[in-house]
Amino acid sequence: MIQGLIFVIKEGFMGLVRARFSGLVATFTVAISLILLGVFLIITVNFGRVVENLRSRVELEVFLEDALNEENIQKLRGEIKKINGVSEIIFISKEMAILEFHDLFKNEQKDYFETLGYNPLPASFRVKLKEDFQTVTGAEYVFNEIITLKQINTKDVVYRKEFLVLLEKYIKIAIVVGLIVGVIVCISALLLVSNNIKLIIFSKATIIETMKLVGATRFFIQVPLHIQGTVQGFMGGVVSALFLYGLMRLGSVEISGLINVSWKIYWSLTLMGALLGVSGSFTAVRRYL
Repeated sequence: MIQGLIFVIKEGFMGLVRARFSGLVATFTVAISLILLGVFLIITVNFGRVVENLRSRVELEVFLEDALNEENIQKLRGEIKKINGVSEIIFISKEMAILEFHDLFKNEQKDYFETLGYNPLPASFRVKLKEDFQTVTGAEYVFNEIITLKQINTKDVVYRKEFLVLLEKYIKIAIVVGLIVGVIVCISALLLVSNNIKLIIFSKATIIETMKLVGATRFFIQVPLHIQGTVQGFMGGVVSALFLYGLMRLGSVEISGLINVSWKIYWSLTLMGALLGVSGSFTAVRRYL
């Protein structure tokens, strides 16, 4: 049994040597497919990170009436804090509001507030949302809960609803495009490996028939072909991972805080190449042998 296993493994690797040209073509074709998939994965992962960062900045601004005293403000803050979905409340006083205005418009030459003679900016609460509520539905729920409180009018609560709607729209588009590209690339690589194994089977048709006549089992016939398909896919995955790694380094694309590439992507491409190779060989063997 051990000798038989050694034989089929040896035969599998010898088959790669004998058909090295077609094997190299299959390997590099799988590599190109996985490079395209890897680039798309990098874009998708970083797009998701940017989206999460933008969502974490989603907040509601609750403007307060000047007539509210400290006790009423604290009471209102407590009521807002009890609303499901609220993670943090930051109080912005009138003085802090005018300082923020100056920071935002620091290049303005004219001091509008000195001209007015008073501070027209109201105090406010900045209501930050929990992660599960950083969506259009979640923000709308918190908004509706806040406007039901006493001393709060609908016009006193604002948030970037249009921005959230647009963000979720692009997220859905990205998911659909990602699925389509991923499926196309995987199917292409699968067919390439499968076709290469098919050619090997056709080229060895006489030998395979002879092996059957002398009593060779399906195991001895099929396993070398599976080994060849797996190695071709694995090497394609390795080539794609090394290429993308070099591209990130040589092109200085991996800029901290802008584009981050996890080692999981490189390992995933290598593993995906091996899986595509296995799947392709099984598809070809089942169909043509």
